[in-house]
Amino acid sequence: MDTISNYVDSVFATVPESPERAAQKQAMVTKMQVKYQQLSSEGKTEHEATSGAIAAYGNVDDFTVPDIPFAPAEHLQNEVYLTPEEVDEYIDHRHHFAWAMATGVFLCIMGPASLFLGQYLAGYRDGQGGRTSDLMEMLTRVPLFIFVAAGVALFILYGMKEQQFELEEKRVQLDATTYARLKADHKAFRPRLAVAVAIGVALCILAPVSMLLSVVLLGEENGLSLVFLLSFIAIGVFLFIFYDIQDETYEKLLSIGEFAKDKAEKNKVVGIVAGVVFPLAAAVYLIAGFVYYAWASAWIIFPIVGILFGIFATVYNGYMDLKKKK
Repeated sequence: MDTISNYVDSVFATVPESPERAAQKQAMVTKMQVKYQQLSSEGKTEHEATSGAIAAYGNVDDFTVPDIPFAPAEHLQNEVYLTPEEVDEYIDHRHHFAWAMATGVFLCIMGPASLFLGQYLAGYRDGQGGRTSDLMEMLTRVPLFIFVAAGVALFILYGMKEQQFELEEKRVQLDATTYARLKADHKAFRPRLAVAVAIGVALCILAPVSMLLSVVLLGEENGLSLVFLLSFIAIGVFLFIFYDIQDETYEKLLSIGEFAKDKAEKNKVVGIVAGVVFPLAAAVYLIAGFVYYAWASAWIIFPIVGILFGIFATVYNGYMDLKKKK
């Protein structure tokens, strides 16, 4: 990449000083670095990628002729250039954001589990000769509201912090050094993601098994079966969300995967649908639980909605691909 920087320095040596000169120079460097990254990802050698970048954006007149409207790369529509410091700040935020979102969902799932545990303990006390008062019945519901309130607070707090970066619908441009560093970090992260997903899937599969075992060992009426079920699911979902958000962060910064240029428009529509469907599913779950006391069965709405949403996303993406080919 020193070749590109040296080339830009040499061609701008003859450009007169002006207020726009530094921005024009940075724009040329950025365009050439992005082209270099693209060619490198296609398997080109360093020499071939450098030559291709110079051939594509090596004309200094394209950036300095007054008749051509100019805007720095960070101000191009739907694109934003991030410095290495800004990238590190964003990654640090997303790590905390992933923890907050995963913990928030974990608490919302464990809320009903705490209710069942409290009812089980209250019923056990009553069965041992103790007296379960109305106050005790009310107290068993307190942890539910505390867990859900804490989860919602995390959603709101870190959701507001997420909006401060204003990267929702923008493609990120990086310098070549930062791009290469993130690509290596992402490659090292992928095995951890695979392990986390495998453990999460195993826990979700074992969740109903744990419930059945508790029924066999403790009887059909014991409330601990639902505690075991929800606990296994909560831990599995925590792993899914925590690691998926971090993987999404790398893909966003590298403009790959779901954030590749050709998928941006499709993701926008799918994201809008997801923003409507999943909150509705959560609302139905809470209504079914609080109004009809169907905590034991209402959780099934989440895998059902997840499967239907996956089918929708696959069909929509396939339709858009066919439409693009025509």
